[in-house]
Amino acid sequence: MNWESYVLHVKWFTDRMTEPLPMVEVLTPAFLFWLAITIVGLLVSAVFNTHILRVGLIQGLDRSLSGLKPYTVHILRVGLGIGILLQLIEGSYLAPEFHSETSWLFIVLVIALLGLMLKRTLFVSGVALLVLYIKATLEYGLFHTLDYLFYLGIIYYLIMYTTRFRETAIPVLYALTGLSLAWVGIEKVTMPILAYDIIQEFQVPTFGFSVEHFVIISAFIELGLAWTFIVGILNRFVSIVVTLVFITTTTVFGYTEIVGHTIVHTLLIMFIIQGGGAFKSPFEFHRSPLLRYLFIVINFGVLLFGMMWIYIAMGST
Repeated sequence: MNWESYVLHVKWFTDRMTEPLPMVEVLTPAFLFWLAITIVGLLVSAVFNTHILRVGLIQGLDRSLSGLKPYTVHILRVGLGIGILLQLIEGSYLAPEFHSETSWLFIVLVIALLGLMLKRTLFVSGVALLVLYIKATLEYGLFHTLDYLFYLGIIYYLIMYTTRFRETAIPVLYALTGLSLAWVGIEKVTMPILAYDIIQEFQVPTFGFSVEHFVIISAFIELGLAWTFIVGILNRFVSIVVTLVFITTTTVFGYTEIVGHTIVHTLLIMFIIQGGGAFKSPFEFHRSPLLRYLFIVINFGVLLFGMMWIYIAMGST
């Protein structure tokens, strides 16, 4: 494996080459402690999910934001357009570390940008982004481009927007954005040394925690928030939290962070407005509260350890 291609959003800021730790080295007492805390947090979120939605203030906010739902596609068009324009200026595509060194990549980016101008040509942008995603996967490897699964959600949204499958676009976008966030969280627990370098180089405050604990905490925050996106718990609240986190990191990491996260910010604004999708979320499939809570805990474990196994296997070949 060419590890020079796997400098990992951490990737955007370090050139260190490393491989994921074996599972046995990941499962430290600190890891298990923060896993337990995360599970408790997810259960609390699940318990209060319905109750919070019944609060008068929240219901009023929900009605106000629901009135903006027809404009989410316009928000995506504008935010995605700004993100693509920044990539054109920087000579990159999809992400800061994917370099656009050939003219045809520039042309595809321009096509993706122009396709956003009209609703009926959104599928053109979707196809153009799919071409870029495939190109990045072939050049940098699937292990790398899995960081950016949210692009597949955007591609699906753009292609399906003018079809009868339009209502499926938001749930797919939620799920793939959540998986993308989870994959980045897995990176931190399996290759923590990359994050250690960033914290030291940029003097990131750890709020009294050791660097090792701070990285694990950051990873589990990402994993927990990712799981709420996937199963549909407190979607608006989680979107606001992630947005505030990204704004904070922008003040530390600067312009590269803006280029890399402009499109993600756009998705989060969409989620804040959208709330849930037109279909039941996975969390709502079970009527029994007990089954819902078991679903949250068991499947979070499946997500965590399943993705960790895949990450270590892919990263060690």
